[in-house]
Amino acid sequence: MMHLDDERILAAARSESMRPGAGTGAAQHLADCSYCRRRVAAAAALRDAVGAVEAEEVPGPGPAVPSFDEVVLPALRRSTRPERELAAGAAPSGPASWRLTAALVLRQARLVPHALWPLTALGFAVLLVLAWRSGPYPGLLLGPGVTLLVTMGVLAVCEPRRDPRRELLYAMPVPPVAVWLARLALVVGVDLIAAAALSAALARLPGGGADAAGLVAVWLGPALLTAALAVFGSVWQSPMAGAVLGGCGWLTGVAAAAGHLLPAPGALLGAAATVWTTNAGTLAAALLLVAAAAVLVTRPGRALRGGAA
Repeated sequence: MMHLDDERILAAARSESMRPGAGTGAAQHLADCSYCRRRVAAAAALRDAVGAVEAEEVPGPGPAVPSFDEVVLPALRRSTRPERELAAGAAPSGPASWRLTAALVLRQARLVPHALWPLTALGFAVLLVLAWRSGPYPGLLLGPGVTLLVTMGVLAVCEPRRDPRRELLYAMPVPPVAVWLARLALVVGVDLIAAAALSAALARLPGGGADAAGLVAVWLGPALLTAALAVFGSVWQSPMAGAVLGGCGWLTGVAAAAGHLLPAPGALLGAAATVWTTNAGTLAAALLLVAAAAVLVTRPGRALRGGAA
């Protein structure tokens, strides 16, 4: 007797029309063949077992998973609230504000070019030796020398558009202009402290020729005004423009310091000596130039002709 093949056995296990007594040829064979009936019964039992396992694995109703919009949109709405709403929170206390400012300034020491500090130290050391050996007029070298070192320092850090760490300006929980000003203040502050220490050391050396306060007055105003010109030119146009403005300021300071040695009109030298010295007008002009540069830093989308923003 020929038995049913596997396909017909499985079909019989699924269909009642092929069971014994259904009247079909396969059903008639199953009625006469106990072996095929056992195979159909085993296939039906296997089908029922698999169905029971699948029914147990179907998960019941669980917690609803929120959609992407439900999670993200509220956060976006909070981040775009007007600043007046954000300002409703408690303002930090005075000591906390000073600690935050100090920490922000000190953190910038890791972000300045690594070669800046050793080169600055070397420059001030060379300037100390040259000014000491210049005779009774150390200011002729001290003023232009300090101005040059301070200007080179700010040119190294003041142009945010070409900073390889520019993304950090926008990744910190403080405004980008605050980070930029902190870095600039760190470099200028270190240079001014070094220049003041150099002036004090030069005044104590034999043959220094002047007191420390007088030596500081020689370079403080010219250095700040020239550095401010370099900062404004770099942010407004490009580092090259900043270098040109800084170079012009440095040459003007040299002319003011050594005017009697240069073949220039007396009126021009007198004007340079009046502007490029330490006085309230010079310090105010330097402050205004840095403030104007800070305003430009707050506008990263502005199209500046000196380079891509």
